[in-house]
Amino acid sequence: MSKLSNKIEAHDRSITEVLDDKKYTVDYFQREYKWEERHIEQLVSDLTSSFLNEYRPEHKRKDIEYYNSYYLGPFVVSVKDGQRSIIDGQQRLTSLTLLLIYLNNLQKELGISEKLESLIFSEKYGEMSFNIQVDERITCMESLFKTGEYEPKESDDESTFNMAARYSDIEKAFPEEIKNNVLPFFIDWLKYNVVLVEIIAYSDENAYTIFETMNDRGLNLTPTEMLKGFILSKFEDSKKRQKANELWKTSMQELHNYDKDEDQRFIQAWFRAQYAESIRPGKAGSKNEDFEKIGTRFHSWFRDNLNKVEIEQDDSEAFQTFIDKDFKFFLNAYKQVLSAERKLSDSLQHVFYIRRWGIANSLSYPLLLASLKTGDN
Repeated sequence: MSKLSNKIEAHDRSITEVLDDKKYTVDYFQREYKWEERHIEQLVSDLTSSFLNEYRPEHKRKDIEYYNSYYLGPFVVSVKDGQRSIIDGQQRLTSLTLLLIYLNNLQKELGISEKLESLIFSEKYGEMSFNIQVDERITCMESLFKTGEYEPKESDDESTFNMAARYSDIEKAFPEEIKNNVLPFFIDWLKYNVVLVEIIAYSDENAYTIFETMNDRGLNLTPTEMLKGFILSKFEDSKKRQKANELWKTSMQELHNYDKDEDQRFIQAWFRAQYAESIRPGKAGSKNEDFEKIGTRFHSWFRDNLNKVEIEQDDSEAFQTFIDKDFKFFLNAYKQVLSAERKLSDSLQHVFYIRRWGIANSLSYPLLLASLKTGDN
């Protein structure tokens, strides 16, 4: 490993330094864009309130240089072959891009012409591409930039639906007292006084370590998303990694159609059914064992118990097989259970009635899946 690949850097950056004519992709570590209305309202409220606390009508725009800075948090990028991938922080950076698109549209309505386009997109050979480029989101981004609205289609992914909704939330949350000649002052403050810390890694291994450290300390990412990040970090073939990522994303969306937490219930049931070898004894002072650990932190349990899953730490092929074979098989079985619970079928009547007998699914799902082996009909 070269000295550069071992290197990790951290720098404070203004929004202009982060986004102006910069190109990013969203790495496989990252989840869908999932911010809700309350998140975007909080962001808009925090930014505009901080600005208005400093602003005075007698100020000139050059006075903004002396306004307080606003710290928006860290983000992590992986840099390889000149390409910059967002490892952690795409929720915040995507939300900032939506805000910048809104401000750009607002200033057009007000007859103001501050330079914001280069923070949103850049052009090369006459073609526009967004600074945070995700192919599935391009149509939505273009529509928001050009018209200020986008009507999602059934074929759109979860991120696109959320982006369209959050743009509307920005319109509702943005305060009236800035929708006038104060707007250029706010845009200047946003571009130069709002600060993020950019953390750069030059290898996938270091990128994942930073990603896990930052997200395994709280509620920023779910265990399912942490598990995906760990497994995909072990893939050596980028095309196979991308294919596995698409399979994972589609599968999680299918499970979310049942319930927003169904993805976690599936992983818990699968791992408990197939790999848990111990359970906490019913005695005071007993420690959690496999069954309980999978129930609370299955991503950590998986990483620490690869021997029980029969995967070697550095065996990329084994991780690929785990997704292509085991994941697919047990996901399909789990979805059959969910369907049979909801609609009586001749072949799976017992599953329909188990639910009505009041047996907790934390027990019934693992018991049902425990009887299966990959490849069973």
